[in-house]
Amino acid sequence: MEEIIIHNLKYIWSAFFFLEFARYMYFIIISWMLYAITGNALYTGILVSVGFIPSLIMNLIFGVIVDRFNRRILTLCSTLISAITVVFVTAFILVEWLNPVIIIMSHMIIQAMGSLFRPAIQALTAEIFDQEKLPKIFSQSGSAAIVGGLLGASGGGMIVGFTSEFIATCLVFVAFLLASLALSFLKVDTYKDKGHAVNNSIGKDLAEGFFYLKNHPFLFHLFGVMFVGQLVFHTSLAFLSVYTTEYLEQTVKIYGFLDASVSVGGVIAGMLGAWWWNVNKNYLSTNSLLVVSLGLVLLGVAPTVYVTFVGAVLIGLGTTWIRVLLQSVQQIATEKAYHGRMSSYRMICNQGSVVLGAPILGWIANSYGANMVYMALLIPVSLALLFSIRQSKHKEFLTITKKSA
Repeated sequence: MEEIIIHNLKYIWSAFFFLEFARYMYFIIISWMLYAITGNALYTGILVSVGFIPSLIMNLIFGVIVDRFNRRILTLCSTLISAITVVFVTAFILVEWLNPVIIIMSHMIIQAMGSLFRPAIQALTAEIFDQEKLPKIFSQSGSAAIVGGLLGASGGGMIVGFTSEFIATCLVFVAFLLASLALSFLKVDTYKDKGHAVNNSIGKDLAEGFFYLKNHPFLFHLFGVMFVGQLVFHTSLAFLSVYTTEYLEQTVKIYGFLDASVSVGGVIAGMLGAWWWNVNKNYLSTNSLLVVSLGLVLLGVAPTVYVTFVGAVLIGLGTTWIRVLLQSVQQIATEKAYHGRMSSYRMICNQGSVVLGAPILGWIANSYGANMVYMALLIPVSLALLFSIRQSKHKEFLTITKKSA
């Protein structure tokens, strides 16, 4: 039994690593190409915002699908469809037909597949492992993902700088295939939840999910803080290309390293996740948001490039603790039959924040400068800080965070 657990952990970590390597490198490539083609920061905001719309629409259905079907097969489908999408983009680059519409459409597909992958792999992980081990396992899986993202981000900037977008997208394709291969090696029985009738209609499953969420308002508290954490994480990364070009007046290589600095913070956060959980307990959200606030201030007023690296690391630290550890709290607080649907509801909140916020931040970047994006993000972070103080006194939050990670 222990051998199977170790075996599955190894391949789950590998899948996270290669998937995030591919996703980060791809985003670095297309966001840089989009700005190079258009020269307008508004397009960056549109890319991030519109890219999440299919995910936002499909999340409810994805949640039902995850709770009804084999979760490993669903993760495989998501990675393979992403790989096929990259093949088409690579072909357009090769024949020099790439344009903003193709870039945005491909991003929409890959984001949608990510919205299927995440609840599926999270629900599968929660099904395989004991609840008390989830904070540590999610932190470790998060570290593997972030290391992959770190290499993808830094590698994407360097490869585009030294070679070409075509070679970089070919590497993205290979990484998606390797993620699929790792998932195929998992030793997992077909998921059959004995407490959930698989012959229910989709409408009934959706209704049950809404009813469950309505009866567990504590989950709304978690979603509220993760809403802000996800907004900061995605928009911080999205506007780094504009920030690097306009505010720092640097090249794509610096952009890649700056993006990688966010990932470095994420790696450190993953490694220290159990420690941060045990030290902060019910103030987990509050102190993580304080770290994010400091990072945003440093990017907003940075007098030198070196200060921006520190700010980026702090943003990576704080947002990863919010996203990974509060995700663990959510999984522990949720009954197994509803893991897929609750993960999808969380993602609706997370992606909704980006859909709403990115165009506004794009306008701010275009009108007042890219550094003001990071200052503007202090507003929702400050509101989340106030909310997190109230959250720290919630009985269920106190009970869960007292458990050892």
